[in-house]
Amino acid sequence: MKNKSKPESSKKTRLFITIIAAAITIGIGATTVLANFAVQNTDNPHSNSRTVFWRHIHGLGIDPQDRNVLYIATHGDFYQSVNGDPPVKVDEQRADYMAFNAPYAQNVPLYASGHPATGGNTGLIKSTDGGKTWRQVATVLDPPVDFHAMGVSKSDPNLIIGFDSSGRGLFKTIDAGQNWQTLQFPEYISALAISPSDPNVIFAATGKGIYQSSDGANTWTHIEQYNELPVFALTFDENGILYSSTDEFGLSKSADLGKTWEKINTQKITIMSVAVDAQNQILYIAGYVPDGYQEVYKSSDNGGSWDLIGTNKKL
Repeated sequence: MKNKSKPESSKKTRLFITIIAAAITIGIGATTVLANFAVQNTDNPHSNSRTVFWRHIHGLGIDPQDRNVLYIATHGDFYQSVNGDPPVKVDEQRADYMAFNAPYAQNVPLYASGHPATGGNTGLIKSTDGGKTWRQVATVLDPPVDFHAMGVSKSDPNLIIGFDSSGRGLFKTIDAGQNWQTLQFPEYISALAISPSDPNVIFAATGKGIYQSSDGANTWTHIEQYNELPVFALTFDENGILYSSTDEFGLSKSADLGKTWEKINTQKITIMSVAVDAQNQILYIAGYVPDGYQEVYKSSDNGGSWDLIGTNKKL
C-alpha cells in the first residue's frame, strides 16, 4: 500500500530517534574515559593494539579492489583494517563520516556525509583514494544536507539516495550528485539499501520497521515481519542477500527481499553497521556493547565465532 506523502510524528518515531541519539551519546561517554590513558597507536601500521580512540562508528565497507581491506568510518576519523588487523587511521583531515558507503566495483568513489572539524554539515562528500582525502560533491540544501542514511546502487553507481538527519527530506540523484529529486518517505529513516540487481528496489529502515519500494522510492510498502520494530542497520551484499539489525532479532539475513529471515548469531552488541564480503564469506559488524564501548567484529563462519578488530575500550 502507499504511504502518506509526509511523515507523521509519533511517540514511537521519537523514541526511535532517541535510541539513535543515545547510541552516539553512549559512544562519546565511553570515549571520555579513554582520555585518561595514552594507548594511541592507530597511526602506527605496526601496532598490535586493538584499542582505538574513536567515538562512534558510522559505517563499514569492503574495498572492491582489495577485499582484505575493511573501511571503518567513524565520528572524527576514517580507518582501514587489513586482514582483520588493528585499524589504522588513514584520513588526512578529521571529519564526521556519516552514512558511509563503500563501492561495489572498482573506480567508484567512497561516499559519506556528516560534519567537518570546523563545524556545520559537509553535504555529500566523496573519496577516490581509499578515504585519505575527501571533497564535497553537493550541498543539496542550504544549509547542506547531513545524510545519516544513504544508499549507492551497484548496477548504476550514479544513483545515490540519502535521508537528511534533520528530516528535511529524502533525496535521489541519478547523475552522481549534480541534480537531486525530492522523494516521499514513510518514516524517519535510519538506513537505506538498494538492490544490487535492480536500482528501483530500495529498502528503508525506520523506527517502525522496514519499508520496501519497487519504483525507485516513489511509493513504499511495509514489510510485515518487522512491523513497529526499530531497525538500526540495513545492507545488501553483492549477491542480493539483505541483512538487517534489530534489538528484537539481532542480526538477520533474507534471500527473498524480506519475505523470510534467518537469524545470525553475534556477540552481545547493538549492531549499527554491517558489511559483507560475500566472495570470501566474511561478515563484519560494528556497534556498541552493553558497557557502551564501540567495537568492530569479524566472522568467517556465518556468525559461529567472532574476532575483535577494534574497540575504544582499554584492553
